[in-house]
Amino acid sequence: MPQAIVTENLTKYYGKLLALDNLNMKIKRGESVGLLGPNGAGKSTTIKLLCGLIRPSGGRAYVNGFNVIEEHEAAVENLGVIVETPEFYPFLTPEEILKYFGHLRGVKNLEEKIKEVLRMVGLEKWAKVKIENFSSGMKQRLAIAQAFLHDPPILILDEPSSGLDPKGMVEIRNILKSIKGEKTILLSSHLLNEVVQVCDKIAIMNEGRLQAFNSVRNLKRKYGSLERAYIRLTGG
Repeated sequence: MPQAIVTENLTKYYGKLLALDNLNMKIKRGESVGLLGPNGAGKSTTIKLLCGLIRPSGGRAYVNGFNVIEEHEAAVENLGVIVETPEFYPFLTPEEILKYFGHLRGVKNLEEKIKEVLRMVGLEKWAKVKIENFSSGMKQRLAIAQAFLHDPPILILDEPSSGLDPKGMVEIRNILKSIKGEKTILLSSHLLNEVVQVCDKIAIMNEGRLQAFNSVRNLKRKYGSLERAYIRLTGG
């Protein structure tokens, strides 16, 4: 099966600080992979490198065969992304935000697609309300709608449940479960329960290094539980 995401000795320094140390990882198309690790493990740096938001100090990253740096535009066309805390212009509405990004992406049948993604995240009644009236959880829902808007084959999601109440967490988790196998998912989260329900494989990082990359089943078999694997491999 072709690879959706490939990293080859991917490395990132911030000044003298080594944030990511020779990351080698291959994610097949249709796989759902959870990215776990404590703060400072290198998760967000990995995601930013895969999206081309920062340049690597060494190594390469590929998205659907496209070099993220040398073929940036072609690479990011394949991605739907949520990176850290989403921010939107407060004087715009969800409908206006999605129209803007939809035109940039060349989304066909844009009006219908906007209705579809807003319905998916439970914001259809808020389509014409200015974002200045939104809670952080509602902004997170809008970010998820934006990530899905152009129907990308690969989703890279950094803490997609951040700011959501328990009901919202369940709804987003169900959305991700419903598309398993159809799209490639790389999900960074601190919520082990969320990762286990959504993902087939787990990448555990610590201090900028990949400590384990295996199926949930194999990690449970080796360590007894995913919690034990996480604690053992991160020193937590």
